[in-house]
Amino acid sequence: MQTFLTLLELGAQPVSVIARRVGVPRSSMYLILDDLKKLQLAEEFEREGIKYFKCIPVRNIADVLKAKERKTHQTLELLEDKLPELEALENKLSITPKVKFFEGKEAVMKMYEEVLKEKGFYAFFHPKLVKRVMPEYYHKVAETLKKNKGRAKEFMVDCPEAQEYKKRFGSKNHQVKILPKRAVFASDTIITGDKIYMISYGEKEVSATEIFNTSLAKTQRIIFEELWERVD
Repeated sequence: MQTFLTLLELGAQPVSVIARRVGVPRSSMYLILDDLKKLQLAEEFEREGIKYFKCIPVRNIADVLKAKERKTHQTLELLEDKLPELEALENKLSITPKVKFFEGKEAVMKMYEEVLKEKGFYAFFHPKLVKRVMPEYYHKVAETLKKNKGRAKEFMVDCPEAQEYKKRFGSKNHQVKILPKRAVFASDTIITGDKIYMISYGEKEVSATEIFNTSLAKTQRIIFEELWERVD
């Protein structure tokens, strides 16, 4: 900003004059002026073998900003149009799983907000634990799924809360099966199209892990479906 204001005051000048006025080394001034040129706020020309720099007319700054705004808007429209293709390409090329960790209730709540955006999922669900540890999302996930006309299949640990949940939310689009009494676990697993969420409900702290990998998610969905067919 200081260099631009100096150019505005001095008019067209050699780099040495501008550097001396601003108080920076000549080599550094070349870098600063190059940045101003990239921003289209400065122009360069040569006279008698000497390079001169000047700022653009102040009246033209608004035009430069509007042009950048139009270009950004066009780029955003192109991105939105090609996003499905780009995501498909990203998934095909992605071999190494991307892993995120969520420590503490506030962090896990952010993870649940990501789950709410999904149009469907498979899950191993312990309703009693979720009701105790994450009551904010005990019904919210199912209610949001219903509102968005999504689809889900859930295995639930056998407990009174599971019976209540199945009676309230079980439907053609949201299928619920209660596991045998011997199948008890202290964590949940949510499987989406390209992610696996694993939530641990500890005695003192809740934590979660997100694995983003289409191949792994597909494998877990296949295993889930096989088990689904075997449980009445």
